[in-house]
Amino acid sequence: MAYSGTVGQTVVSVQKFIDQGARMSGKLAEELTVEQVQGSKQALFFILSNLINQGINYWCISKKVYGLKADQYEYLLPLGGNDVLNALYRTLARPSGSGYASSGNAGLAFDNDVTTSDAQTAINGYIAINYGNTPVYAGSIGILPATSGSFHILLEWSNDGSTWTLLEDTGVETWVSGEWLWYDIDPGQTCTYYRMRETGGGTLNVAEFYVGNNSTEVTMARLNRDDYTNLPNKNFTANQPYQYWFNRTIPQSKIVLWPAPSDPFVQMTIWYSRQVMDVGDLYDELEIPQYFYQAIQMMLAHQMSLILPGVDLARTTYLEGQADKYFNMAENENRDRSPIYYAPNISVYTR
Repeated sequence: MAYSGTVGQTVVSVQKFIDQGARMSGKLAEELTVEQVQGSKQALFFILSNLINQGINYWCISKKVYGLKADQYEYLLPLGGNDVLNALYRTLARPSGSGYASSGNAGLAFDNDVTTSDAQTAINGYIAINYGNTPVYAGSIGILPATSGSFHILLEWSNDGSTWTLLEDTGVETWVSGEWLWYDIDPGQTCTYYRMRETGGGTLNVAEFYVGNNSTEVTMARLNRDDYTNLPNKNFTANQPYQYWFNRTIPQSKIVLWPAPSDPFVQMTIWYSRQVMDVGDLYDELEIPQYFYQAIQMMLAHQMSLILPGVDLARTTYLEGQADKYFNMAENENRDRSPIYYAPNISVYTR
């Protein structure tokens, strides 16, 4: 007996989900009008959006590293972010080395002063650091822009300063002056040279190029709204913000720190749950694992039976039951199987 020899290679596009939903509703796919296809896409978007209400979707957990800014205590969760799962205050060591650049004053990008910058005079420049006889393993690299605009930075490493190897392609990003960009390097590289190089035609103006290692992360405590609003001095500053209130508002939720940070060279690592990616075009795939395909298909078929004309009520009721059945099966598999530890605390009764 011959088998395909592949696993997880079947591509199911948005169009295929909609076509199958039509068939399950007792219609032919070619019968669908443009309006009905658009209505089906909207129904699919609502189905995916509602998944977050059932709990954490383990494939939709993301990480963001915030470079904290002195005296700024509000930070936005990315669009589509739902809830903070873990918040950690992070510090990094900054090994000393010799900085150099294609133009400008390279020393200003390594002087631990966020008010000065290496303002270059030509496009597609670079800023680099040489650690001499002491190779460094970089766990994180930070860039503090002193200008705003679109840039495409490559992070590179070398052991001789001549032959460079790509460490990370950051992609095209929009810089905002005074807002840190942090990149956790995994896997890293032990080497003697690191550099950032612009490739998108921009002219660099960088306040700090920070190559960090030996990170230390400390869990931050979450405050409820009452505890935060009752704080007598919300603008109190300290080196370490060790508590936060998560303000679930729109269009983006806010992480409100207390105390307000005073050190511009520390970070906050946030692990958060987010929405499933948007439906996109008809030829795109959905951002769902394969074990959720049947559940999403049945839920879409049920919703399409409400949209399409002439669908028998008995079929709609049947599809609703099938949607519930397959969703429960998928949701039961949506787990990480990690061990759970219970630590009973009866101190309040024994003091």
